[in-house]
Amino acid sequence: MPDYGFVRVCAAVPNLSLGDCAKNAADHLAFARSAGRAKAQLVVFPELSLTGATCGDLFRQSGFPKRALAGLKELVGKLQKSDAVFVAGLPLALDGRLYDSACVFQKGKILGFALNSIPNDRAFNVPEKGFAGSAKIMGQTVRYGTDLVFRSERFSFTVGFGSELNDPLLPLSGRAAFGEITVVMDAAPELAGSYVKFKNVASSLSLVWKRGLVYASSSSGESSTDNYYGGRAFVFEEGRLLGGTKQFQAEGTLTCSDVDCEFLRFDRPLEIPPKENVVDFSVPELKEPKPTVAVNPFVPDGEAERDARCEEIFSIQCGGLARRLAHTKAKRAVIGVSGGLDSTLALLVAREAQGLRGLGPGSILGITMPCFGTSGRTKSNACALMEELGIEFRTIDIHSSLERHFKDISHPKDLHDAAYENAQARERTQILMDVANSEAGLAVGTGDLSEAALGWATYGGDQMAMYNVNCGIPKTLVRAVVAWYAKKVGGKIGKILSDIIATPISPELLPAVKGEATQKTEDSVGPYEIHDFFIYHMLRRGATPGKLLFLANAAFAGRFSPEKIKACLKIFLGRFFSQQFKRSCSPDGVGTGSVSLSPRAGLRMPSDISSAPWLDEV
Repeated sequence: MPDYGFVRVCAAVPNLSLGDCAKNAADHLAFARSAGRAKAQLVVFPELSLTGATCGDLFRQSGFPKRALAGLKELVGKLQKSDAVFVAGLPLALDGRLYDSACVFQKGKILGFALNSIPNDRAFNVPEKGFAGSAKIMGQTVRYGTDLVFRSERFSFTVGFGSELNDPLLPLSGRAAFGEITVVMDAAPELAGSYVKFKNVASSLSLVWKRGLVYASSSSGESSTDNYYGGRAFVFEEGRLLGGTKQFQAEGTLTCSDVDCEFLRFDRPLEIPPKENVVDFSVPELKEPKPTVAVNPFVPDGEAERDARCEEIFSIQCGGLARRLAHTKAKRAVIGVSGGLDSTLALLVAREAQGLRGLGPGSILGITMPCFGTSGRTKSNACALMEELGIEFRTIDIHSSLERHFKDISHPKDLHDAAYENAQARERTQILMDVANSEAGLAVGTGDLSEAALGWATYGGDQMAMYNVNCGIPKTLVRAVVAWYAKKVGGKIGKILSDIIATPISPELLPAVKGEATQKTEDSVGPYEIHDFFIYHMLRRGATPGKLLFLANAAFAGRFSPEKIKACLKIFLGRFFSQQFKRSCSPDGVGTGSVSLSPRAGLRMPSDISSAPWLDEV
């Protein structure tokens, strides 16, 4: 199995024996062996981990750095057969000066010493910006400096310290451009509120830098003279917490997570560092990646976060539509309401948008256009919802129009092909556009991002509108926003919305049987849950087809078989590439998230690109 760009990193917080370098080295060794069993590729210890960070003026005694170096030598020697790269902290004496340093080593070789540019203790010298050189240490010629970049064919990383992370000038920001991962070693005391504050800062910086961040901080073995040290260990990937301990629970633990370096390079390409700062190393491929994968990447898991996200998205939609209605001086918002999820959300957005303009629900015109496949459930829900919302609605039956149209184009009425289905969608769009013109209004589109990705829309039909409020929202998120609104308003409206959510998704273009829809979209193309997963990981994270299968099998294990997922991926890729021409002329619509299919502000892709290489990989 390929590693798909994943790198296993560990933040290690061993028990600390303050000042006892030999014992600390032994504890490091035990952790290193545990990390080896976990197949770790990068292991990070806290700042000054071989001595402790609170030794004060004892650092100045010449014997102290020597004991630390002896402990390091013992540790490096016993890890000669380990493929992992280790980062341990110790005081380093160079040319009569003392530096707070991080030793990076692998397979018995010291790769380099990263120096703290903003040391917390007065015992240490402050290296000038860009300080670098080489020295003979432990019988090896070793590089040292403030801006070293450790580079391999699989990933690169830079090293920083907590004091640099907290500095307003953020010296780590420049280094972060050169590696997918930023290592941060720290010795942070526990103060009221400091844990949450730091966690938020680290997450934010990881997000801003678009990098992975591995953080380890000192345990309770540090001096309690003026502060208490609880130990902290975190792994972030572009702001997302992959692994971390609760406050006061990191000591004696190894926090391991798989960071997706392939994604990090996709989202922010690496910059080329100065040659004199680069230290090369090599690590073998990770055999069995264990990614942290959300089943519904567009929908937060926690209820509070999900509600907040839905409210924010709804507000963005409403603000965008209100602005467009005001700019076009539209008196009315005209919407085709089918009783399905998408048109329901568009209707709710339109009601709120007109409210922002100081207009009541009467400024919205909802139109139901029943035809061959309309079910009793969707039609009754559409009408009941508009009635409860106080919206004017009309029913325009298009049976006779379609029968005349089929006669005009010599198409058999009982031939249920693409022309049969698309003619209905185009007739509905024509009606909406013309009514909007006659009402000095604006025809509001309802198609969502998932339908656009799959091309599940009729060209010149529901693919077209005067403004589309759902174009930035995938189907799984549409469902979540409508559910949030139902919970918010409750009552009869909430009950109607809940039934709409529970209704199988259908275009209702094939003849209904006894008032029931015979078409179910997910029976044709597969579950939208899987397709939204593909959309997110291919467009947002740059995943290849093989990686999509790997991630989806990990996320949906026990729910969908590998065969089902593979079949869905074939459908997704085939439709995604072949249907780009529909997206190339899509109407304006507000974006709400990090994935956009807009030809103006989102996806740039030719309509005639071949899908063969992607399908061949599947």
